[in-house]
Amino acid sequence: MGSFGKVLLSFRRLLPFLGIALFSVSIYVLVRELGRYTISDIASKVGEVPASRFVLAIFLTFLTYLNLTFYDLIASRRVGAKLKLSSTALASFIGYTFSKNIGFTVLSGTSVRFRLYGKAGVGGGKILAIIILNYLTFWLGFFALSGILFTLWPPVLQSAVRIPFGSLKAIGIASAGIYVLYMGVVSFRKRPFRIRGKSFSLPGRTFTLVQTSISILDWLLSAGVLFMLLPPEIVYLEVLGVFLLSQFAGLSSQVPGGLGVFEALTIVILSPTLQADTIVAALILFRIIFYLAPFLISLILFGINEFLFRSSRNSD
Repeated sequence: MGSFGKVLLSFRRLLPFLGIALFSVSIYVLVRELGRYTISDIASKVGEVPASRFVLAIFLTFLTYLNLTFYDLIASRRVGAKLKLSSTALASFIGYTFSKNIGFTVLSGTSVRFRLYGKAGVGGGKILAIIILNYLTFWLGFFALSGILFTLWPPVLQSAVRIPFGSLKAIGIASAGIYVLYMGVVSFRKRPFRIRGKSFSLPGRTFTLVQTSISILDWLLSAGVLFMLLPPEIVYLEVLGVFLLSQFAGLSSQVPGGLGVFEALTIVILSPTLQADTIVAALILFRIIFYLAPFLISLILFGINEFLFRSSRNSD
């Protein structure tokens, strides 16, 4: 193993401790901010969210999970897995709700996909390829969108997004650079890559653009849910910028659903613009609408699917 490999291995060993550190700091920030308000203060702020915006948040959540189906749909078509649309949609919905709420995607969303796709007759190699393509789709959209947003419109966001590490434009340039580099590789690299005697090919430019479009729509819709739950005086681009940064921190922590990390960073960034109790009320509703309600539905669907599968096997 070369020096780079040793550094990479050391970094991977530190990741669990990084997650613990992020979670600990986040809990401290949440306790500090929430200590200023009573439960009744926050409850009153929850009640101030207009019914129309609440309904729109639910509708955008539905569109978000509907759009997530296309992650699995294009990936399964790419690897040649012949699946019904209903099977793909079910595996996608349950897989994503599990990974979003439980965290540790390898043990949650990945396991669910192996179970559901396996029952549909898809081989393990193809299931793994679908999962890898899903990861790729997700991050392609993140780097493309954050590259555009933070590079072209940092002044619009800077009033709301006040971060203690460098400028937003630097983050945007780095994200755009990663995306452009990847696009260059898939556009001009025609030969397969070889690692330890195994070869693999990256998707082409057209497929990559489709992946990017689906993922960007995912980020836009998800941020729209939070935007609908916040006061109307804050603009969508500000919420989108905050959402990208906070979600990235939450996902990097590997804490289930980014719990605490996402909320804490959102409060820190938005508190100069909005009252903390208003932000907390919106985040509580967001957590219920975007995470917990879909998770409850997916648990019911997963249970029904398992029951029907076992019943059909017992009847054979």
